[in-house]
Amino acid sequence: MAARKRNASGKGGARPTKLAGGVGGQIKVLKCSNQYIAKLRREVRRAGLFLRDTTGRSQRETLLGVLQYLGGRGLNTLEGVGLGFYRIATRVQELQEAGYQVESHPERVEGPDGLVHCRIARYVFSGRQSDPQGQLDLGE
Repeated sequence: MAARKRNASGKGGARPTKLAGGVGGQIKVLKCSNQYIAKLRREVRRAGLFLRDTTGRSQRETLLGVLQYLGGRGLNTLEGVGLGFYRIATRVQELQEAGYQVESHPERVEGPDGLVHCRIARYVFSGRQSDPQGQLDLGE
């Protein structure tokens, strides 16, 4: 029997949490297998959203479309790499600087390597920031 793979902390998977009343529970871990990423890649391609090249501009434009398409499901770092995005946090920061609201939520993910990765970012598109200066009445 093969030994169970361990995560970076050496604990080997999700740990039970202490809930109110001392009841034990299990922390939710998303399985991000090769099959799951391939299915997501097919879905995004059918929607016409795929990287045409690896320039930062192309990645930003495509990432914005993918995040809008996925809506509340969002996209985590491992899924993004599976779709061909690299330095996804940098691309999200660039989108935010351009006025788009993209939220980041940490989650536990079991990657294709079988290891549980803690605090992987899931990015969710939540709209375009309003321009507060454009709404000011300066009396002109």
